Amino acid sequence: MKAHRLRAPSTDGALLATPPLDEAGSQVDANVRRLATWDHDFQGRRSSWLRDLVRLEVADEARRFLLTNGVEPPETAASGPLVVTGHQPELFHPGVWVKNFAASAIAARQGGVGLNLIVDDDIPKSSSIRVPHAEGGRISAHRLEFDRWEGEAPYEDLPVHDEAVFASFGARVVERLGGLVADPLIEDLWPRVAARREGGLPLGLRLALARRDVEASWGVSNLEIPISRLCQTEGFAWFACHLLAHLPRYQEVYNDALREYRAVYGIRSKNHPVSALQQQGEWLEAPFWVWRAARPRRRPLLVRQGRTKMDLRIAGEDEPFLQLPLSADREACCAVERFRELPEGQIRLRTRALTTTMFSRCLLGDLFIHGIGGAKYDELGDAITSRFLGFEPPGFLTLSMTAWLGLAEHSTSPAALAAIDRTIRSLIYNPDRHLSEPWNEDQRSLVQLKRAVIEREAVAHPQRIARFREIREINEALQPAVAGRLASLRDDRRRVVQDLEANRVAHSREFSFVLYPRERMRALMGGVEQAIREGSSDAVELALGS
Repeated sequence: MKAHRLRAPSTDGALLATPPLDEAGSQVDANVRRLATWDHDFQGRRSSWLRDLVRLEVADEARRFLLTNGVEPPETAASGPLVVTGHQPELFHPGVWVKNFAASAIAARQGGVGLNLIVDDDIPKSSSIRVPHAEGGRISAHRLEFDRWEGEAPYEDLPVHDEAVFASFGARVVERLGGLVADPLIEDLWPRVAARREGGLPLGLRLALARRDVEASWGVSNLEIPISRLCQTEGFAWFACHLLAHLPRYQEVYNDALREYRAVYGIRSKNHPVSALQQQGEWLEAPFWVWRAARPRRRPLLVRQGRTKMDLRIAGEDEPFLQLPLSADREACCAVERFRELPEGQIRLRTRALTTTMFSRCLLGDLFIHGIGGAKYDELGDAITSRFLGFEPPGFLTLSMTAWLGLAEHSTSPAALAAIDRTIRSLIYNPDRHLSEPWNEDQRSLVQLKRAVIEREAVAHPQRIARFREIREINEALQPAVAGRLASLRDDRRRVVQDLEANRVAHSREFSFVLYPRERMRALMGGVEQAIREGSSDAVELALGS
């Protein structure tokens, strides 16, 4: 394992693509060839059989999900490649959103279809977004809530807590912007979000489906499926049972790879990038989350293995919720049947990040598109997959974009602030260098005294302390002579700091995509699609210039 540094683009409209976009088609073809030669036994089902089942089930379930929610799914070719990406159903920044457009364009060029995984088994980071606002001629950004925060719960089981706050969010964002952004996308998106209220959908799916509606209006049509639905398919049950059947070996591989990853990157935290899988007596922690629908708080899945069966328990509970007829040398047919009964008992068993991408890259898609964070995770994921499955996983594409909101900028720089700070320090500690000619008698005397004190030999520590104090007293006595310039510089410093903060806001890539001008977002995303169709990145720069 070697350290691989990925950094977000720093300029407006810049795109990070590793490998380059013009190699995406070749990556798909290489992955298809590699997967065609893969032959792994998943507790009685070969990987080729299981891939066919997973792709068929997920595509059918994705179409069913879209149709149920009034969205026309794309036409799909049975033999075409599947380009997969995914993210939490949140109001993410454009660097995340660009993956959806790239998935659609790459798939279309290869005669396939794009698929977006709605990661609804994750928990939200907040119930607000940062919105810029101008006050007193200065721009700053503050958080604005779209719902009332009531603690952590997975998106799958997260309702809208305050419908009035949620419904008014679009108007409040526009009001807060106060014209800083012309035609913000939220004016188009939020009515679509509001239209989903009657369906009784959780908060995350309202956002995801409204975002999908906007994409469709721009000519982009991917399949979509929540992770919660993917985890209820038969194909996923075979995958999960295989990991559980070999959990002692998986845990050893996982923890060894994690230790190596931390050593390579010099990471000391026990929680970064993920926590190690633990053992509690005879119970082993598995790479899945689990919780009860009535108590939607994610907990680790614990497994106790016997000779021919295993017990599954939610961390923090005393009794197992399921017993599986499963072991390392036993076919999983019966275990798969029992596993698929979990929804009837209102038990949610879901993937963690690394198992999500292992499943998606090896058994579902032909190319997975990561953002920067996901790509860093999957350096570790590659090591785990190759050692556990004995198979070098298919390559993935890392993609991100930086887009600024187009807010006003100020002609200053950190170098200007540093120059002011150096002058202020000199005025305080060397006021004699800044005295205006001609000097008066008191100033001349103080300067001569300072020079004499500096030249005086001071060997012992008490002598050096005494000399330091004398110099400080002389500097303080000279302060009135430079007080005016010092006050002026401090005023300049306050203005430069404010200007730099405004520039920091203006240059942020982390603002939600809903704040951006609608046509600029459409042009940028369209530029990425065009770049993929033409096998060139020039189209992105052309779109930015438009």
